[in-house]
Amino acid sequence: MGRDLEQERRSVGLCSDCRFAKRIDSGKGSRFFFCRRSESDPGYPRYPGLPVLSCAGHEAVEDVS
Repeated sequence: MGRDLEQERRSVGLCSDCRFAKRIDSGKGSRFFFCRRSESDPGYPRYPGLPVLSCAGHEAVEDVS
């Protein structure tokens, strides 16, 4: 895991590698993580508070390298 990826994992938590997370970078330099699970399940917040340390719906993206 690269240094930038490790740093993001510490600050973002599980969303950093979840297949349902969509990273959104604003024009002002802010970064948000949208939870796609929230589109079909209201039990998931659209923009969870970070870092996410626990999530029943987390599914890590497979590393294909």
